[in-house]
Amino acid sequence: MEFLIIFALVLHLIIETTAALNFFLRPSATLSISQPHSHGIIRQYALLLLTTNIIVAVVLKRAVWDAVSAQIAAALALYHVGPFLRAVSRISRGDPGDVLGGAWLHSFSHVLCATCLVASSFYFW
Repeated sequence: MEFLIIFALVLHLIIETTAALNFFLRPSATLSISQPHSHGIIRQYALLLLTTNIIVAVVLKRAVWDAVSAQIAAALALYHVGPFLRAVSRISRGDPGDVLGGAWLHSFSHVLCATCLVASSFYFW
C-alpha cells in the first residue's frame, strides 16, 4: 500500500506543479476574459498550490507512512474536489477548455488523484 500513497503524492506534485506554473506565468490563460486586476489573486493561488507541493515533498522525504501521512493525503484529496467540480461545470456548459489538456483531462486527473489519496489515507489512518 506504500506504492499507492507514493503514487498519489507524486501525482499531486505533477498535477499541481504544472497548474501552479501555468497560473503564475500565464494568469490570463485561466480566465475566459482577460482581467489584469485579478492576476495578483491567481498568482497568489499558484503560490498556495506550490505550498501544498512543499508539504507533499516533506511527507515523501519522511518516508514514514503513518496517521500524519494519511491526514495530509485526506486533506489533499479534499482540495481536488474543487478543480474536479470546475472541470465538470465546464464540460456541462460545452466549454472543453484549451489550457493544460482541457476539461476532460482535468476532471479525470483530479478524480484519479483524489481517489488515490483517499484510498491511501484510509489504509494508513
